[in-house]
Amino acid sequence: MSQSSRRTSVCDRISALPDELLHHVMTFLTAKEAVQTCVLSRRWQNVWASVGYLNVDSCNFITVKHFKKFVDNLLLQRSCALLDMFCIHTSYDSFDDSLDYSDIHPWVRHALRCNVKTLGILNYCDGKLLSVDGYPVPFTSLHLKSVYLCKFSIDNRFVEKLFSGCPELLHLELRHCAIKATMFCSATLKILTITAADRTQDDPEGFQHLVINMPNLICLHVEEIANRNLRLLDISSVESASVYLNRFSFGHSDVDCTILSALSNAARLHLMSSSIYEDVS
Repeated sequence: MSQSSRRTSVCDRISALPDELLHHVMTFLTAKEAVQTCVLSRRWQNVWASVGYLNVDSCNFITVKHFKKFVDNLLLQRSCALLDMFCIHTSYDSFDDSLDYSDIHPWVRHALRCNVKTLGILNYCDGKLLSVDGYPVPFTSLHLKSVYLCKFSIDNRFVEKLFSGCPELLHLELRHCAIKATMFCSATLKILTITAADRTQDDPEGFQHLVINMPNLICLHVEEIANRNLRLLDISSVESASVYLNRFSFGHSDVDCTILSALSNAARLHLMSSSIYEDVS
């Protein structure tokens, strides 16, 4: 074999890999980077269109207009190829140059039509919460197992529709969300995480319970939520828990404290408050 042929053979080793391995390589790339692999060679030209992991990030685009155009074209060209994971990151600093849920909704519908298993909508725009008001059912899928949301407005209607519309949902994580809901009830959820709840001016005034009733829950993490006190019902399967205790958690006439008794089966318990941090193993 000549030296030039040997060099060509070495250069083509990655391109010779099957699509499954090339798709795995693309899981470490953003969607924009994955699309750009089409210029490498004819072998790579259409590989990106069937990748099962899409991570679209607005920070890779100068304006929201460019970002929306890219995602619209991306989903149009990949058609109905199955998706394992679809994650949207938005982080524009300007309030006027940001996305509403009306912009994202068609992308979410596309992902659900492609039987997506993990869906993330991570909104990092300053001072802006996303709301699904006006949309009959935010997420409906027989395949969706994990949902990650950041800076969403979460009310009872949202929670009820999410759990009833996604009967296979196992994992729900809410970051910097406005928790207006008073009831979380699911027979399937195994992991519930609520971190750094957003404080909004239209939060209900006065003390209210946040009832969590999830008989198959294994892991629970709830940080401080304004005007809420946890009321835990059937969570006897919980093995690991981290919960915030406020001044209403004990010794309040309107509260039947169920936190410690409800978590009696947990192997690891982390209790949090503004002045107390205690691990009980």
